[in-house]
Amino acid sequence: MLSLPASTDMRPDMTTAEFKQAIKSLDLFLQENIFQSAINDTLNKRSQFFDTLLCLLWQSLELDNNHVSLNAVGGYGRQTLHPFSDIDICIIHDGKLSASDGAKVSEFLTQLWDIGLDLGHAVRSLKDTFQACKEDVTIATSLLEIRHLYGNTEHQQQVLSALYGQDLWQSQAFFNAKLSEQQERHAKAQDTSFSIEPNLKTSPGGIRDIQTLTWVARKHFGVSSMQSLRRFGFLTNDEYSELMECQHFLFRVRFALHQAAQRSENRLLLQHQAEVAKLMGFGDGMPIGESGNIAIEKMMRQLFRAMKRIGELNKILMAYFQREIIPQLNPEIIPINDNFEIVDQYIHVRDETVFIDRTQIMALFEFIAIHHDKIIGISAETLRSLRQVRRRLMGDLQDFQRCREQFKAIFAHPQGMGLAITLMHQHGILASYLPQWREVVGQMQFDLFHAYTVDEHTHKVLKNIYAYGKDIKSLDKDLALAADIYQKMSNKSTLLFGALFHDLAKGRGGDHSELGAVDANMFAKFHGLKVSQQKLISWLVENHLLMSITSQRMDIYDSEVVNAFAKKVGTLTRLDALYCLTIADIQATNDDLWNDWKASLLQDLYFITRKALRGGFENVLQIRTLVREHKQEALNLLNADETTADAIKSLWQRLPIGFFSNAEADDIARYTQALLQHTQSPAEDNQYNTLILLDDSVVKGCSDVFVYTKDRAGLFVKLFNTLAALRMSVKQAQIARTKDGYVVESFKVLDFDEKPITSAQRRKQVLNKLYQVLDKDVTIPKRRASRRHQSFDNHPSIEFLYSRKSTRTLVNISALDTSEFMEQIASAFRALDLNIHSATISTVGERADNVFSISNKQDQQLTSEEQQQLTLELANAITG
Repeated sequence: MLSLPASTDMRPDMTTAEFKQAIKSLDLFLQENIFQSAINDTLNKRSQFFDTLLCLLWQSLELDNNHVSLNAVGGYGRQTLHPFSDIDICIIHDGKLSASDGAKVSEFLTQLWDIGLDLGHAVRSLKDTFQACKEDVTIATSLLEIRHLYGNTEHQQQVLSALYGQDLWQSQAFFNAKLSEQQERHAKAQDTSFSIEPNLKTSPGGIRDIQTLTWVARKHFGVSSMQSLRRFGFLTNDEYSELMECQHFLFRVRFALHQAAQRSENRLLLQHQAEVAKLMGFGDGMPIGESGNIAIEKMMRQLFRAMKRIGELNKILMAYFQREIIPQLNPEIIPINDNFEIVDQYIHVRDETVFIDRTQIMALFEFIAIHHDKIIGISAETLRSLRQVRRRLMGDLQDFQRCREQFKAIFAHPQGMGLAITLMHQHGILASYLPQWREVVGQMQFDLFHAYTVDEHTHKVLKNIYAYGKDIKSLDKDLALAADIYQKMSNKSTLLFGALFHDLAKGRGGDHSELGAVDANMFAKFHGLKVSQQKLISWLVENHLLMSITSQRMDIYDSEVVNAFAKKVGTLTRLDALYCLTIADIQATNDDLWNDWKASLLQDLYFITRKALRGGFENVLQIRTLVREHKQEALNLLNADETTADAIKSLWQRLPIGFFSNAEADDIARYTQALLQHTQSPAEDNQYNTLILLDDSVVKGCSDVFVYTKDRAGLFVKLFNTLAALRMSVKQAQIARTKDGYVVESFKVLDFDEKPITSAQRRKQVLNKLYQVLDKDVTIPKRRASRRHQSFDNHPSIEFLYSRKSTRTLVNISALDTSEFMEQIASAFRALDLNIHSATISTVGERADNVFSISNKQDQQLTSEEQQQLTLELANAITG
């Protein structure tokens, strides 16, 4: 126990200057001896000093102490008085305050202000005190910690008795008010304490979270301290000790912060962190950018660890309190399996020994993703079990093969990056699974841009990408392109794994992009990902800053810059993934970094590079690797015997390379099986040997229409007109000729409601209409021009691209995506008697971006004159 020096002694006859000197001596002594006692003892000593000061001044005024009382409330009432904390007092009187006592109270307050105290005060009658408590939960909360200092000794107990009762505040209403306050406070901090400048008091896991527990416990259970909760079974001895240790650490940091800032401050600003670290004993306090980073890093990691533990214990206790104070007589229970169930929207373990099987830890979060619409969190008992088993882990969860499969399943699930990944992050499961993640938990980023620690930033990147899967209309306009691209990705988890690793090598020394790419590649191999996925993930990590740097530091309208960037990117798949990752990364850096200017630059660079890649910069080797991979996977899925395998390979020799590079393995297998059956038993009345597939599968968020038929004039236009007449929109299409005079066409379409086709009746209608048009030459009536697009300038962008084939011309045509667009293009081709050999059609936002491989009537490349004629025809046809 500390003994205060004689210089802090006080007398009733001291002058204002002497009182100020005593306070200064107190603070200097406590600062010099901060490590000589427990922080609670230090704070108590400070509170006791001011108790003495206030009582001396109060006594000297000779108030009527039978009817008036001086009381400490709030933090002063708790005796947790930090160097620049307010001195909160409440003066209570019976009945009306006499004029004499009123004047003396005013003189008392004036003396405190003259001394220089930051005073929070209220002067009320007992009756008015009760009424104020009833009207304002903040006042009621402050008075729960009332502590008598001088005067009437009954006022404190009268106030507490009223508050502990149900007349002023019923327990349920008080609990709901405190829970709502906490939720609002956490939301304001974006539900994370892992910001670069956390608020020690109000951030999740901050001091206020412990105080909230104390207030609820005092109000409902009438206990004086958290220690008393142990006898109710809400806290174990270990949990109580953990909570107190974390609170003591936060108190020490806050005490040091007040000393460093020389004012009342709760936000641990960067400018104070070096000095706070020094005062805490972590290092010499050198400025950020020098060796002081090490001291700050160590302090902040311990701080974040403490806040995380407080946050978890707060969740457990608040859940127990809610169950006790607002009991559910008939809880809704939804069984999941033998180990888990959902109880009132919280996932719950049926047996506390479940996690002895470590794979059940990952199963917990997989179920949260699967049952995302029924689960809002983890039950208190389950969280307690999870915390206990987490500490007993003898290795990484990824050591188990089953856990690796579950981890991949979470990242592949459409809702995996929703609540599941957030809870995995908050409760240390990502750190228990991935050693690279564990190394960056609480790791600071000492720059002017990042507002969050490395792990929290990465979590936000994953959440941003997850948001791109939402309804595009609900997103900001500058995210529409990223959302459109993301929703069409066939393997979204590849992008998510790239995002997961993009910054995890920070803090090791060296280039974190290069080091991270090595880690990402090892992860991908260890988790059995495809070779193409391994390459894309490691490439994304190594180049995750490429698009941001190119767009902001270089002239993206310079052809040499664009060509160099396009060569580095290599494929449209990489470009799509890099664009989405870049935007998500910038958004997650801080709340102010993403703006319209950056959005515009990145969008322009995306479209310019897209054209460049289609113009000859696409990496052929990457495409060939993809084709080989897709073929092998499709063969495995078909599980064919030797005879059938030969038939499959024979069929594939007739098909163009685009058939394999632009479709996923399961689609290739499905198409192949249907084509084999069709060629072995063709329909007798089918003059064009047409095969059309449209089942209930959903690919890239769209229904998939596959057409195989003999090539003939006008086929291209017929298909698009038919789909337009059926009020269906084509989002992506691949059209190519086979080596024996057929065409294979794959369309990704949405129905009139902008959703995949779910009705069997509707699928039958679409199939019948397509067969009628393609095989029976039934004429489809033209659709009216869309009013929606009539007011827009629809001037097309037309560009001729480099073609590797000497007899073919590649032309890129981009304009507003209207139902008439394809017919307009076809009419221009017909006017010049041009042949269409293949087409790649895609919609990006509201624009259709299409590349056609064409030739003239001599089956040769278009001459310069023919290109000029085609440009004019297209412009006239599209603009009218």
